[in-house]
Formats: sequence, structure tokens, C-alpha cells
Amino acid sequence: MNVLSKDGKSLVFRNYSDSEIDRDLLAGFLSAFSGFIKEISQSDIKSTATEDFKYYYTIINNIIIVVCTDLEEEDAVINTKISSIRARFVEKYGEMIEDGSWAGNRSLFLDFEKDLDNIILGSIKVSIIGFGGVGKTTLLHLICGKEIDLEYVPTVNADISSYDGKGIKTNRNVIFWDFAGQSQFRSLWKNLLEGTDITLLVTDSTFENVNSTKSIIQDLLDKYYKDTFVIGVANKQDLPNRLTPEFCEKILSEGGRQITTHGMIAINENYREKIHAILNDAIDQIEKKKFNDS
Repeated sequence: MNVLSKDGKSLVFRNYSDSEIDRDLLAGFLSAFSGFIKEISQSDIKSTATEDFKYYYTIINNIIIVVCTDLEEEDAVINTKISSIRARFVEKYGEMIEDGSWAGNRSLFLDFEKDLDNIILGSIKVSIIGFGGVGKTTLLHLICGKEIDLEYVPTVNADISSYDGKGIKTNRNVIFWDFAGQSQFRSLWKNLLEGTDITLLVTDSTFENVNSTKSIIQDLLDKYYKDTFVIGVANKQDLPNRLTPEFCEKILSEGGRQITTHGMIAINENYREKIHAILNDAIDQIEKKKFNDS
């Protein structure tokens, strides 16, 4: 993915594959392309294929947007993403480009990388699941830096929150889904998990709850979402009857899937850095897997 000036200077470059793009080949394509740029309408998205890649391109005044893909990518999908990229670029920089006030400083476009990542890769969905009263909402408040209410207020259906503040190290938007844990809402879990990238499986660290939580893995996650990244959260580690995170992990992993489990005290804001680190590691792993699979 490359955004360039008409004279070939790269303003923003993002590689969404683990293989390196041949920049000489790209430069050659752009050189040939520049000769007929004036013939392309501002609203057009064109494409051309080489032996190995397909190039999609469009223009905004003197700016060229080029997306290089594998040959098997669907035109409709790529065209939709390029249209979104173009619209977002015009929204942020169109006036500056059109009135000629841009003096050639390419660093002005660095913050567009986040827009590109969200359009190309989409948001990261984190589902927080567990039975009622284990501290799921408190954990969400800890992650997002919200005030923690010590009074238990049951969630209804699901609470959806977006967070892009300090601590989460990704350009992509992170959307948290906090699932209601009461029995009358559990039939919704299967559908609510659709599209989840990371699942935070929360227990209250008591033997009864941890043992019951195995059913969420066996009857739901392993059956319908076997490829979803799951993290165990052994919450309420400040209580006298709690099991250690290691023992919780052993119980949760009895079904065969290894559920790496971390101790947490969600009412203690000192644990915010820890949960951010856990999420950052998970995001790094799913993004690497996404690139390797592409």
C-alpha cells in the first residue's frame, strides 16, 4: 500500500504481507503510470496485472494511491477499501493538497498509517466472557481507564466499548465486547463471539467457578471458535479463597487447549499496566499470524 506524490515521492508506505514488495518493480510501474495519469478521472479506480501481482490505483489531484495485491484478490473488496482510503485521505488532507499549501513535508502524513491499518485490516474485537459476578465489567473499566465501581451491577446483553488510548500499542481500533454472564443471556454468547480476534475468559479464581468455566471452553469456544485466541484471566486474586493463576490454568487447560492464564485484581488500578501488556502480546501474535496467513 503506497500513497505517493505525482513525482514519485512516497508519502505513506505500509506492507501488509510478510513478503517484501519489490520496490524496483513498483517504481517501474509508477514511472510507466505517470505518463497517463492525466487521463484518469478523479473518481476512477483502475487496475493492471503483472505476472505476480495486481496493482490498483487512483488519484487525488497530484497524489497517487496504489495498492499491490496477489492476483487472486477480489476486485470488489479491494475497490471498496481504496474508496475508503481515498475518502479518508481527502477528509484529512484534501484542502491542503487542493489549495497548494502543502510544502512537501512528508512527515505530515505519518498519522495516516493508523487510518490505513483500520481500513485494510479492520478493528480488533476483544470479547470478555465469563459467568456473572467474576469482574468482567470491572476488568473492562481497568483496561479503558474508567472509574471502577465496587458495587456489582449486572451487564445486560453486552456492553461495547472502543479504546485507543495509551497502553494499547496498535494502530488499529480495539473494540471490547463485555458479555452479560447471567444464565438468561448465555444463549447469546455464540452469536456475540462472531468475528472475535481475542477472547478474555474471566473467572473469579474460586474452584467452583474455574471448574464451571471449563464448560465455556468445551461447549462453546472449542466447538465453534477453535481458532480464536483465548486468554484466561484469574480475577479476584486478593480474596482468601482464591486459587493461584497456575492452578486455574491447569484446570482450564484440562480439555486439551492450553489456556494461558494470568492473575488479576481488576479493582486495583496498579494492574492496568499488566492487562495492557497481556493484550499487547496477544495483538502482536494475532497480527503476525494474519500476515503469515496472507
